[in-house]
Amino acid sequence: MSEWQELTGQVEKLLPGGEALVRSEGSVFLVANAIPGDTVVIQPMDKRRGSQRAALQKILITSPVRIKAACPIADMCGGCSLQYLEPAQHAEVKSEWVLDIFRDFLESSSIWLPAIGQRQSYRRRVRWFIDEDAAGVFLGFKERASHKVIRQPYCMVVSGLLNQLRETIESAIAQDYFHQAKSVQALELSDGIHVIVEYEKTPVSLSVPCSVLNSLPVQWWFKTSSGTIPMNRPVATLHDRIALDDNEIDIRIGPDDFVQGQAEGNRQMICQVLEWGKQAKVVVDLFSGVGNLSLPFAKALGVRVIGAELNQASVQAANANAKRLGLNAKYQQVNLFETFDAEPFAGADLLILDPPRRGAKKICQMMGTLLPKKIVMINCDPASGGRDAATLYSLGYKLHTLRALDLFPYAGHVEAMGLWIR
Repeated sequence: MSEWQELTGQVEKLLPGGEALVRSEGSVFLVANAIPGDTVVIQPMDKRRGSQRAALQKILITSPVRIKAACPIADMCGGCSLQYLEPAQHAEVKSEWVLDIFRDFLESSSIWLPAIGQRQSYRRRVRWFIDEDAAGVFLGFKERASHKVIRQPYCMVVSGLLNQLRETIESAIAQDYFHQAKSVQALELSDGIHVIVEYEKTPVSLSVPCSVLNSLPVQWWFKTSSGTIPMNRPVATLHDRIALDDNEIDIRIGPDDFVQGQAEGNRQMICQVLEWGKQAKVVVDLFSGVGNLSLPFAKALGVRVIGAELNQASVQAANANAKRLGLNAKYQQVNLFETFDAEPFAGADLLILDPPRRGAKKICQMMGTLLPKKIVMINCDPASGGRDAATLYSLGYKLHTLRALDLFPYAGHVEAMGLWIR
C-alpha cells in the first residue's frame, strides 16, 4: 500500500483519547474528527506512539449522530476531540471506555458507577502558546500532532475569567511585555490566579500588566529550566478551597503544584475517596502531590496520613499544608517508579494510589508487601490502569466498585476510580 494512497473506510467506534477506529482494506487506522457511523476517505500517515494513523480527507456518508462542532477550530485543535458528538452522549462513551478496560476484573457482586455528564464544568488550568500572524501577536493552542499554533479568540471549555485573562496577556505582549516568551500557563484558584510566563532563558527585564483581575489577585511568575521566580511582590499565596459537606479545607497551591484542572470534578473525586475509606484510621497516599486527596481525609475524619511523592517541591508543599492546617499527615520524597522501602507504608487501612499516565506498575507489584486492607486506585490513563488492575487481581484483590468520571467535557479524557478489597 502506497503511503499516499487514499482509502475508504467505516468508522467503528471511538477510542480513549477521542480518536476513531477505522477499518479499510484489512487494516486498522486511528483517525481524528470521525464519528461512529461515518463512511470516510482517509489518507494513511506514519505510525505514531505505535499505532497506524490516518488523516480524515472526506466524509462520504455522514453518521446520524454527527453534529456540527460548537468550536470553529475543532477540526484542528487537539483539545476537544468529541466536538462532533452530542454532549449528552459524552459520558456514555467515556463510561464504555472504562468498562471495556476493567471488565475482566468485575464480578457479579461488583458495583459499576458510570460517568455523569458535566457539560457546564469549565477548566481552570490552561496553557497558551505565543505566536504571530498577519493580524499580530496572539495566544493560541497547538494544532493536533503539530507545533503549529492556531488562533482562537475564545475557548469554550475554559473559565470565563481565564478567557478574560488571555485578552489581558495578549494585549500586554503586543505592548512588548514578556519579550521572547514562548508560552503562558494559568491556574485559576479559589482566591486568585497563578500566571506562569515561560522562557528559554532568564529575561532581561520584567513587568506585569495587572495585579488584580475581577477582584482576584494575579500572581505572576517567570519560568526557565532553572526554576520558577515571582515577577510581582509581595507574593500572593493562593488556595484551592474544597467544600466537603460539613467540612471545608483550603489547600495552598503554588505555581508548579499539580491540581486537577476542573474544580467540581476534583471535589467529586475527593468525596468518593472519603466515602470508600470512611472507616479507615491510617491512610497511605502514594503519588500524593500536595495532598489533594489525603489532606481532606485528615481534615474530615481525623485520620493519620502517610504520603509519598517523587517531586520534592510537592512534598514540601504537602507538609507545609499539613502543618498550617494542624493535621496528622506526613509526606516524604520517594521514587515510586522503582523498588522502595515499603515498611513505612505497610498495613494501611486504605492506600490511595493516584499515579500519572504511566501508571503504578512497581507499586502494584509490591502489594504483597504493602498489604493494605483497601486500595483506591485512580487512573487518568485507563489503559495503564488496566495493566495495574491485572496485577492487583493476580494478588488476590477484588474490584468492589468501579466508577468513571468525566472531568473534561468535549475532551477524550476520562478518569477511572476503583475500590479494591482483599
